[in-house]
Amino acid sequence: MGDILMTSPLCEDPSQYQSTRRTVFGTLLWVLVIAAYVPQFVGIKRAGTKGISPYYVLNHGLFSTTTLALRLSHSVSFPAFNCVASHQLWGWEGYSALLGFVERVPSLVVYIRYRTVPLVTAPNPNEARARRMSDWLPEEAHAHKLTSTRMRLILGAYAAVALPISLAFLLVGALPSSPEQPRQSTAFSVLWSIWITLLCVADAFLVVFQFIKQMKTVGRLGTRGSLSITSIAMQSVALIFLSVSQFYRTRGNFMFRRERPLTFGKFLALFFYVYGCVSVDVMYLVAGLGYLVLFQLCLLYDWNHLFSRRFGRIRLL
Repeated sequence: MGDILMTSPLCEDPSQYQSTRRTVFGTLLWVLVIAAYVPQFVGIKRAGTKGISPYYVLNHGLFSTTTLALRLSHSVSFPAFNCVASHQLWGWEGYSALLGFVERVPSLVVYIRYRTVPLVTAPNPNEARARRMSDWLPEEAHAHKLTSTRMRLILGAYAAVALPISLAFLLVGALPSSPEQPRQSTAFSVLWSIWITLLCVADAFLVVFQFIKQMKTVGRLGTRGSLSITSIAMQSVALIFLSVSQFYRTRGNFMFRRERPLTFGKFLALFFYVYGCVSVDVMYLVAGLGYLVLFQLCLLYDWNHLFSRRFGRIRLL
């Protein structure tokens, strides 16, 4: 890999950290991402989880875990980590170098804590119907097959496997190299390429699947339920800007060497490096666009609920 594309070993290189302006901007973006969860958490605490698909929440947690694992294990992060671990970067520059490892906060804990439990019978029929809205079929009061216990086990097991493996690649890959002990052997490169491919495929599936499940739930119920439209809008804006910011950050961490002929092995090394490097940025963009579509869908059903009698209903088809 190093013959074609290499990471800069110089800790003084700005590609390992960012300028003060970009670091402040990146910090504000992460604060916005975290703040976007607050309206949703408040809504769940007040009204329960009616209208929120369990698959949407679970896949959100799995997607966040996969994205963090991809950040940790990809070699674009090795130089920055090595510079911080060796204390060559510290203080503001060390914080700037590690800012790319920051990950979104999963909402699984809050969801499970205040999860709506469907009731077969209730003194108040309206209360029973409201609680049924946590399921896809509002006319049937039944517990969702994806129970809270299963959600905990799935996310816990997934994190227990993915994160240690990624940390192992990070610790081994970030070791200083020498002529006697090269940093990356052939076996390491093969295993690393396979792991990056698995994470990229899982990331793409999870980010799309979570929105499909939630949009299907909103469509069947005809309402957004406890979904916070403010939270959705904030996450859409934050993630779209974050994807652009992260792209400009990571693109400076690699450089190309013109070399002929380009063998198949070198081509594969180049492909997996670049694909894994930009995959997280692309997935953030896809997530931001997914929230944008979900935001528009929620607006449509809110309009039909509030103004259909005065202005008429809006239909998708």
